[in-house]
Amino acid sequence: MNACVRNADNESSVQHLLNIQSSTCKLTLFSTGDMADESLNGRYMKPLQDCEAVIHAATPLRPKLSGKEFDGMRDMLNPGMAGTQEMLESILKCPLIQCLVLTSSMSAAAPTPEPPIKDESHWSDDVAQLSRGNYYGCLKTRQERLCHEWAKTQKEQGTLRKDFRFAAICPTMIIGSPVGAGEGYTPSGTMGSLYKTLTGGRPSAPNDSMSFIHVRDCAAQHIAAMEKSDASGRYFSLVESLHWNDILEALKDLYPAIPLNEPFKYEGPDDIITPTQFNLERMNSLGVKVMSIQEIMADSVDFFKRVGAL
Repeated sequence: MNACVRNADNESSVQHLLNIQSSTCKLTLFSTGDMADESLNGRYMKPLQDCEAVIHAATPLRPKLSGKEFDGMRDMLNPGMAGTQEMLESILKCPLIQCLVLTSSMSAAAPTPEPPIKDESHWSDDVAQLSRGNYYGCLKTRQERLCHEWAKTQKEQGTLRKDFRFAAICPTMIIGSPVGAGEGYTPSGTMGSLYKTLTGGRPSAPNDSMSFIHVRDCAAQHIAAMEKSDASGRYFSLVESLHWNDILEALKDLYPAIPLNEPFKYEGPDDIITPTQFNLERMNSLGVKVMSIQEIMADSVDFFKRVGAL
């Protein structure tokens, strides 16, 4: 099994990956640099040689910049699209590859107005996302559409094998104990957001809902999409959505020290929003039994306690 990382020689960044190897699964790491570095074009050819499937999980996030302001087009959208296009072009040169699984996002399935029940047929408006400065949402929407159209067109033209499969996994907020993390762990990303909620509190619970997925369940869905011979198209990756009142109450039960402020106050049942409703039939067809929100939160809080963050 091959994996691409920025720098395979940076032990502090890759040791947790090397630690998960087993006697039956050897992991080989390849240094492929930053996606924004166009001088490295062709970087994926060596790691893709002799592979039968590809999981493309890389997406630029908002970088920590020194001496210059963040530019969403320059730092996120353009390199994210260029990196995906480069990956697709590399796959065409590797005839053994028969499956591509993309890590998309629920931000690519956020139409306005929101439908009564959301399913995989619903897409975000990338132009509207860009106009609001939502570069990440725009990137994930365009990235996934690019892969769908690419797979369809290349199969029609005969440049991809007829049995080639493309699947997109669309995760919501991913939390849960990270692989290989121990004492000294610095919360970041979505776990950092959860940690901030646990330790910093909120002025009040927003009148909104949120859904979650455990990191291990999300990974298992990627693997199922890769291994199931009939898996193709989009798949949500989430558990039910809860109002923030209920989320904060559940966190308070798990971690009583949370500086929980006022819940969202409302006068009547029409004032509080209804959590987003989902049709999860396609997701469940992958055969992955996912943790409940309560189990996900309990694992996350236990992890923070275990590494001394709480």
